[in-house]
Formats: sequence, C-alpha cells, structure tokens
Amino acid sequence: MYATQTPNLLSDALERAYSQSYFYNAQPLSLTKIAQQLGRAVTRAAVATGRFMAAAINAQAEARARDMRYTRAPW
Repeated sequence: MYATQTPNLLSDALERAYSQSYFYNAQPLSLTKIAQQLGRAVTRAAVATGRFMAAAINAQAEARARDMRYTRAPW
C-alpha cells in the first residue's frame, strides 16, 4: 500500500517566515482579558437562560389563563 502525500503549499522558507512573523506580531495572552471574556460569556448564558425560563413560565401562565383545565402534563 502506498501512502498518499499532499503537496506542500508553502516552501519551507515561506512557511518559516510566515510562522515567525505571526509569532512575533501576536499579542501575548493576558489572563485578565481571558477572564473578562469568560465572565461576559457566562453572563450572556445566564441572561439567556433566565429569559428562556421566564418565557416558559409566561407561556404556562397564559395557557392556564386560557383554559382552567390546563395541566403541565404533555398528554
């Protein structure tokens, strides 16, 4: 069985120059920025979950108001 080889898209010199320029120009990682982004993501998730729960509670209250025989059972 022969292994298939993919052609190199960049020569070694170009790849080395690209990786060096990327690593030298990259911003250093900051734990405070990462923590802030994580905090914002958690906050957005909590708000979205709260809105979903409020919508579900309101839908149940509306269904109960429309029909007094309404129960939460799906059947």
